Amino acid sequence: MKRVLMFLLIAVLWIVVQAYPLTIVDDVGRVVTIAFEPQRIVCAAPVATKYLQYLGVESKIVGVTNWDDYSAERIGDLTPLNVEKIVSLKPDVVFTFGGFQLPEITKLEEQKITTVVLNANTVQQILDDLILVGTIVGRTDEARKLVTQLQNSYLSIAKKAYGVPLEKRIKVVYLSDAPGADIREIWTCGQGSYLNEMIAFAGGVNVAGVYTGPNGWLPLSVEFIVAQNPDVIIVANYMPGAEEQVKDKIKQFSAFRNIKAVKNDRIYVYDGNLLSSPAPQIIDFIEKFYNDFYGGK
Repeated sequence: MKRVLMFLLIAVLWIVVQAYPLTIVDDVGRVVTIAFEPQRIVCAAPVATKYLQYLGVESKIVGVTNWDDYSAERIGDLTPLNVEKIVSLKPDVVFTFGGFQLPEITKLEEQKITTVVLNANTVQQILDDLILVGTIVGRTDEARKLVTQLQNSYLSIAKKAYGVPLEKRIKVVYLSDAPGADIREIWTCGQGSYLNEMIAFAGGVNVAGVYTGPNGWLPLSVEFIVAQNPDVIIVANYMPGAEEQVKDKIKQFSAFRNIKAVKNDRIYVYDGNLLSSPAPQIIDFIEKFYNDFYGGK
């Protein structure tokens, strides 16, 4: 129902000339009024920065967290938020993420700071949020064009993947980190997560796809992964240039020695900072996944 309401509000904005004040519904169902086109924006989560960069309005960003790779004034950690620092930057709007940042919203509201929560869990919600952010910053038309491009791109891949017979589909496991001697559980994407959906769009079968957890994320035991014997391992890397080291670490992990993905050298290492950010840039990974799974055929 919340999503339907947001669609209706955005549809109205498309039909008429965009004018402020705007009233929107964010990803946790909060009704927020944007008084005027924001010129000073604080991104209290790196995912918000990626939306603004995708829209080409990153110059409006005046503050980011210590976990962001964009060059702007630092506001500190994701939680607890340094509200005093945020206030000092005089933002017109602050973008946050859902989940563990939700308790911080009240602190910002107490300071009369306009706050919008982004919390996409599916590919469609990422596209919805692109339009939502675009509408807030006065770029509705640009956002709509970008959404159309992204939809055309990933749907063309999904159509090709749909033609792969079920018995020939690649079995995949996603690892949020490479295993080590002292690690017996590894977090992965399950039902209700955008990455699980992306793997499916690319024609893969996620070994954890029938399980779920907070926002669709859950831990897998090493034993479970071995028992599933995946054809492909996708693993996140957070150190630029360390892709081969991450791959070698998995190859040398004794418990994985006989997994098909390891034996056939089908380990694919990707930027973990992007994979963990439900932002428009991540949708390009659907094509990358498909190419990894089926060689681009």
